[in-house]
Amino acid sequence: MQRLFFTFLLLAACGSDQVLEHDLEPIALRRAPIEAGGAATGGLLAAVTTMAGVEPLLIDSAFPMNSLSRVGCVSGSAPGWTYTGTMELRDPLDARSPLRASFRSIGLFDICPGPTGDATIRPAGVMGGPLLANFVVGLVLPRDPETNASMSLWPSFPGTDDRLEQGGGQVVLHFDRRGGAPAGQSGGEASLTLPNSRIVLAACMAPRVFTISETQETCARGEASLKASGQDVMLAVGTGEGPLVLSEWAWQRVAAQLGIAPETGTPGELYTPFAIAPTPARYVDIPRLAILQGTTDSNWLGACAELARARRIEWVLANQAGGVEGEVSPCFQPCDGDNGHSVLSRSYLELGGSLRAAIVSDASEVIRSLNADVPPRPQVDGVIGAGTLAGTRIHLDYLNEPSARVIASCEAGSTRDTCWAAPSCPGFTDKGKKDYHCFGLTDLQAAPVCE
Repeated sequence: MQRLFFTFLLLAACGSDQVLEHDLEPIALRRAPIEAGGAATGGLLAAVTTMAGVEPLLIDSAFPMNSLSRVGCVSGSAPGWTYTGTMELRDPLDARSPLRASFRSIGLFDICPGPTGDATIRPAGVMGGPLLANFVVGLVLPRDPETNASMSLWPSFPGTDDRLEQGGGQVVLHFDRRGGAPAGQSGGEASLTLPNSRIVLAACMAPRVFTISETQETCARGEASLKASGQDVMLAVGTGEGPLVLSEWAWQRVAAQLGIAPETGTPGELYTPFAIAPTPARYVDIPRLAILQGTTDSNWLGACAELARARRIEWVLANQAGGVEGEVSPCFQPCDGDNGHSVLSRSYLELGGSLRAAIVSDASEVIRSLNADVPPRPQVDGVIGAGTLAGTRIHLDYLNEPSARVIASCEAGSTRDTCWAAPSCPGFTDKGKKDYHCFGLTDLQAAPVCE
């Protein structure tokens, strides 16, 4: 079947015309292991044409540049500098390797990234954030390692936040692009500034277990943050990484929340494109991670406090008496109320099921690169890897205005223990019903704020 190709003509920073040509069908992707010997649900791999043949190409939203070795990475050649070239994506799962995308006259670094997942997978380059940011990138990341992942590239993604969230099962998380770090060659050539393309989101790591059948959590006015559980962190979305990557300092805070010794874990190595040599790591399992927006406002309480608030509001809505005579509906807690109604809850994506995490030094290449912002911004504590996102469908909508967004949902058959997408919920009063589908609930009855 002949494929429909879509072409972008973009003016590059250096003055040349980029030609970004691709078809609109999903591009099948291989997946690297989460760790050496682990499940193949980690970093995403397409295939690319090089002088050495067809080699793996890493798809990594956290990588700050686009790279492709002109002679391939199997020859052990010395790295070069920058050049204007072509990146041709091919289907890594089709023996014929049909051409799926051609990006011509784009700026590339002539370097080989480090191995990914384990020592045997050596990509010839990386389709990094600067190139991905020209599209809306749709990713299907199955939990089953035997099921193929896929990537789709679109020029836009229709739908307002409200429409996408109320359509069922999706959450919208806005972010501001980060990056802007300088890059230079050791030989003394003038440096250049990498574009802002990194996705950084707030997250609550290791919050307590929550169910709508538990006893209602009370919260007086001004106690919203006091009632939070878990540890606030800032994490980049890195589709080329396997596990959840976390700095040692962030892990010490999380370990204190979990009540375990910070040295807990299994020694190992993290194979990441940010470093040619493997990075010493300690592997642990983290029970839950809730991912929220990357942008903040004057009402933002922090990821864990916003998660606790959303859970309290959900509890009230799920436990309404439904107008049954003689039954009294619960009320919203004073810390979640404003002028007689509940406040807006924030969207979040909660992932669970023992998430594999690699604990690395704060001085490691991956953590240092994540924080090479100009000007400096809040500390990034690690990476949400593709293995962490297994069991989700993600759209990286770089092109949305006024701010970019991540649109996420759980794959069919997910349970709340493994993947839960909770859209934002508007304020409710005791004046009638709201035609909203908050937290998967329908036909919602109103509730007052507790006295």
